[in-house]
Amino acid sequence: MKTAQIVRQIRMNGFSVVDNVIPEAAVGEIREQVVCLQKENDAASRARQEATRARGHRIGAEGVGVLKQVINCTQTFAPYLGDSRIIETAETFFGPYVRISCTDVVINHPGNERGYWHSDWPYNQTNASHIRAPYPDTMMHLSSIWMLTDFSAKNGGTLLIPGSHRSSDNPSKGDIEDIDRDAPYPTETYAAGTAGSVLLYDSRLWHAVAPNNSDQARVALIVRYAPWWLNLNPTMIGAPEHTAMVVETGGKNYESTPIKREAFESLPPNIQELYRHYVSD
Repeated sequence: MKTAQIVRQIRMNGFSVVDNVIPEAAVGEIREQVVCLQKENDAASRARQEATRARGHRIGAEGVGVLKQVINCTQTFAPYLGDSRIIETAETFFGPYVRISCTDVVINHPGNERGYWHSDWPYNQTNASHIRAPYPDTMMHLSSIWMLTDFSAKNGGTLLIPGSHRSSDNPSKGDIEDIDRDAPYPTETYAAGTAGSVLLYDSRLWHAVAPNNSDQARVALIVRYAPWWLNLNPTMIGAPEHTAMVVETGGKNYESTPIKREAFESLPPNIQELYRHYVSD
């Protein structure tokens, strides 16, 4: 698809699948790398999630493995982050000087539980930092899920509600009277595509973790594109806003760690432009 078609689908439905962003010849090696890295860091990741749940917060879904800021561990996928269709789409909505706000691995293991309906930061109402509803009719964040395995209804392709990005609220907090955030929705659909494809969606779109009913892990990268004018500091560990809004309140947030200097310097120049806002020395 051309950029104009992708933009039209996102405006109308809230999402679009962009095919062949990562070449077939490269996606297998990238998948193997990130799976190994997530396994190595799984114990620490689980400990952080359990500590958050112990404070009474709703977070993630059982059976889903996560590794934050995998760009610090491997840069093999980095050249594809600047795919012209994705950057042009982001710039259509936001203008120039687009940034990446997170680069995480998410693995739905066989038998994982279904998640709850939510929108991504800054719209998730369970986060310490969020935009209060009702939302203005403006996209403020462009989310993407990079399919490192095929996505299907059977293996847990992300659940989506087409058109829900036009709502001025979302059910993440569980306080919308006629919506059960944990229940199937009549018009829900699964994100589907071949390995190497990317699901692009308006961060307001209602979506949920889908159960993986296959015998193989469903592997993905979560990458979010933000405009220059969106304050990302509440998500950045060590930033004053994060300390005040998350640490000091005992809250939870979608959090990111800085990009290590050595990882940043290994990136192609056009990809460095997407990360230069959050580099640690």
